[in-house]
Amino acid sequence: MMAAFAFFALGMIRSSEFKAVFLNTAVRTFGVIYIALPFSYFILLRGMENGGRWILLLFTVIWANDTFAMLAGKTIGKHKLSPMISPGKTVEGAVGGLVGGGVAALLYNNFLSMGLGPGSILLLAAVIGIVGIFGDLFESVIKRAAGEKDSGTIIPGHGGMLDRVDSLVFAVPLLYYYLTIGRFL
Repeated sequence: MMAAFAFFALGMIRSSEFKAVFLNTAVRTFGVIYIALPFSYFILLRGMENGGRWILLLFTVIWANDTFAMLAGKTIGKHKLSPMISPGKTVEGAVGGLVGGGVAALLYNNFLSMGLGPGSILLLAAVIGIVGIFGDLFESVIKRAAGEKDSGTIIPGHGGMLDRVDSLVFAVPLLYYYLTIGRFL
């Protein structure tokens, strides 16, 4: 709420055009909420039993998914996943990423025993991977709407910091709710 107030106050000082003030306030407030709210789930996850290990599992699956998606997409990718949103992503890359994330989750579970059977850990990895893909595509929609190719220049060649964490935005709350509700359904 304080962020919205600060953005509004700054907008009122800089402009007398109400529509511009409203739109700038809404966009900037959304940006804060878009990152801060989902990432606040890291705190909740950390406080859970084996929370640090669950967080590391999440990063392992997301990073493996991103890495294998890129490798599969570059080597065998032919069918565009969503050409209007992200023209470089392919169906083959997405499948390769899901397979890579699943293998990484199986290995992680084998060495750190998260208490899930092979089928459960593969299902969790697949859902995390799919939600990660949607997070990546959602961030691409935001960039397209803003008329930007990259979300920043802090990491050259990587599209910005948001491109490094976009797959986590929806996956962090998903893992939290899986651990608190989903496992018991």
